[in-house]
Amino acid sequence: MKTLWQKFLCVLLLLVMTCICFGAEKKSDAVGYSWDFSDCEIKDILYVVSLDTGLSIVGDDTVSGRADFRFNGKDFETAFDAFLNAARLYVFKEDEVWTVSRFRLMELNGFYSLDACDLSAEQIVEKMSMALGKVITYEVLPLGNMSLHFKGLSEKELLDSFCLRLNGFELETREIGFHLAKKSNVSGERSFGYGYIDIRVLENGSVLVDVKDSKISDILEVLFDCNGKPKKNLFMPVNFDSRIYRADFIGKDFDSALEKLCLQNGLGFFVDDGIYYVVSEVAAKNWYKICLEFTAAEKFVSVLNRRFGGLNCIVLPDEMSFLVCASNREYDEILVLKDEVDVKTNTYLVELKYIRPEEFVKYLPPGVDKGSLFFADNNSGVYFKGTEASYLSLCEQLEICDRPAVRLSYDLLILQYDESQENNWNPNFSARQIALGDKNEFGVKLGSVLNLNLNVVSAFGLDFAAQLQTSIEENKTSVFADTTIHGVAGKQINFQNTNTYRYRDNNLDPGTGKPIYSGITKEIVSGLKLEVTGFVSGDGMITSTVTASVTRQGMDTSASTGNPPPTSEKFVTTEVCGKSGEPIVISGLIQNSDSVSENGIPFISKIPYLGYLFKSKEKTRENSQMVIYLIPHIDGYEEASFAIAGATEEEFAIDYCKRLFEPAPGGSLNE
Repeated sequence: MKTLWQKFLCVLLLLVMTCICFGAEKKSDAVGYSWDFSDCEIKDILYVVSLDTGLSIVGDDTVSGRADFRFNGKDFETAFDAFLNAARLYVFKEDEVWTVSRFRLMELNGFYSLDACDLSAEQIVEKMSMALGKVITYEVLPLGNMSLHFKGLSEKELLDSFCLRLNGFELETREIGFHLAKKSNVSGERSFGYGYIDIRVLENGSVLVDVKDSKISDILEVLFDCNGKPKKNLFMPVNFDSRIYRADFIGKDFDSALEKLCLQNGLGFFVDDGIYYVVSEVAAKNWYKICLEFTAAEKFVSVLNRRFGGLNCIVLPDEMSFLVCASNREYDEILVLKDEVDVKTNTYLVELKYIRPEEFVKYLPPGVDKGSLFFADNNSGVYFKGTEASYLSLCEQLEICDRPAVRLSYDLLILQYDESQENNWNPNFSARQIALGDKNEFGVKLGSVLNLNLNVVSAFGLDFAAQLQTSIEENKTSVFADTTIHGVAGKQINFQNTNTYRYRDNNLDPGTGKPIYSGITKEIVSGLKLEVTGFVSGDGMITSTVTASVTRQGMDTSASTGNPPPTSEKFVTTEVCGKSGEPIVISGLIQNSDSVSENGIPFISKIPYLGYLFKSKEKTRENSQMVIYLIPHIDGYEEASFAIAGATEEEFAIDYCKRLFEPAPGGSLNE
């Protein structure tokens, strides 16, 4: 019984294995490929096909370009060969690698067949040299790609056929191999690239032209040379590089041959003073040469383009004449415009009174061309090149911008108010302009205040002056700065009263705790810095932007700690608008400092721990405040007599500014 079961299991296992093998065989027979490449790089197509098929398919250095490849089925080799034929490619199938190329050279019984598609002459020579195993040298070969298909030729016949295809080369046999040399030119025939040019003057004066695949510029140069005309008499724009692929005719004379060659390329020509101008041929229009006397041709052409638009103009090398293709009506209008624009110009020296030439050129009045101005040798004028009418117009507009700059001055007084624990005097007394009733108050004794540059009494009143005098006498207030600073409206004015502290940069040795000097000296600047920018509006108001900073340096600890001295800084920026003579007060620049004084019995106070019983320390906290007083003035009108009878100083300031900023007659003020 057991044996029967074993036999049954063996038979069942055999049937299962047979089914599996049969299914695998069917599956292998059903293997197919499906690709759809549209406008893809050929090398990318080969790479994907190689991955899918498991074949090593590579392309050599001649493979380039894009192609389409669509396939869905099992017969891969037939479809792949069709793809190569469509893409002008060839394949060499070896055991492990398929090599795809645009070059194929096969040998059979000593005869060669060559196929090359879209390759340069140098690439073909290189591939032939490698395939034949011969040394092939050559001179400079023509540029461009070519396709060759030779069959059943010997080695020398193959190379001779290749030289014939180059047109202008011949094969020389040497001991080491072969050499491709240029042919010596025959009479009247010249080789240019793949083509040739054969132009001759016959006995009756007619011109024979036989041209193949050459540039029009080369053809015309040969035509001029054969007819004994200098090439300098030929003017042709450099962008005319079109080719004539075939021309074979006899012209009755030089002009007839030139006309036929030009017509074949859509060109035309005309002669002026013995110069042949080859230009584009435009229907219903003619080419004209226009000579200018005073205006550069490039500038006049730009005027023409703005006036007419779309005119074909060529500036000649002399830069004073040009060619234009225009209709009769357009040509007449160009001549009228030439009479208006091409006029004689003179050079004038424009003297400037108040502004510099750089500022004048930067901010020109309307209607003045920057290209007509040139800097003069001095710093007070510019050269103007133009007509007399333009010069007179410039002089009239010059009054608009050549005006004196508004000058400002600031009476500056900086006071430092000090207070400590023993000195509790309050510096916050009031400051105001003097009033009419102040003259009835009692008289006071003013000493130091009257010696200040700033007229404190007229600016802030007698009460302020008396309190300031008392504070100065009690050493509670010190005058930090007392001066007048001058500047120009719109420009920054700087005032600085600082001390510079220099110290040696050092670090502490972590092992010994002693300072190590690096030999570098650094600086710390402390004190007061003041920046003022004033702007005067047309109604006499002065807008002042004031920036003030006070820096204070602490005790020098670099020798003991290795750190630079500490500093503290107060910074304030404000913008104030007021009349001329109105004071500006800036406060809030407060500095705090702590000082420590130590007294003790000599020698005994130095003993560690015990010395604390024989010495005393006193800490003092000092507060100081910088207060800045500024009084702006417009220079030039305070001392002058009033133009209007009975006018106040304020009214005169407004009238002065209006006269300073008002536009010239007939002009407008530029922003």
